[in-house]
Amino acid sequence: RRHNHLYNIYNTIQPDSIIALDNHPASYFIINLLNDKQVNVSVVTYSTDILKYLCKNTNFNIVFTSGKIDSGLHTITGAEVIKKFEQLQIDYYFCGANYLDDDANLYQIHEDIAQIQRCLITRSKASYLINYPALCNDDHSQKLSLIGQLV
Repeated sequence: RRHNHLYNIYNTIQPDSIIALDNHPASYFIINLLNDKQVNVSVVTYSTDILKYLCKNTNFNIVFTSGKIDSGLHTITGAEVIKKFEQLQIDYYFCGANYLDDDANLYQIHEDIAQIQRCLITRSKASYLINYPALCNDDHSQKLSLIGQLV
């Protein structure tokens, strides 16, 4: 039942929409759903795994850019990525966060990814959280980077 809201959102995505996807298992669900329904979209991502999957399994338009490839995180990061994404008007951004605090602030553990996510939130008409982040605790030994706030 908790997934009905997101499923309804996925079903409202129109052909030629521009969607942004984080490197998260739910992104594959979104891709497959749109592909199965033959809803052709343009996909923005900084995930090398998502890029590879899109190339092999869809005919979607893919928006990506050069940058620093982090083979451990399977991401493309850096100023070039943000500069490119700042030029886009994105319809839907499906965002994954690591942590959530009591004030509904979303956090990422990697600052370079948080910078990209903040950019994508800013450039998107609508952003949706696609996972259930862990709650922040009082352990400040790990530096967290603010992504945005749930509204």
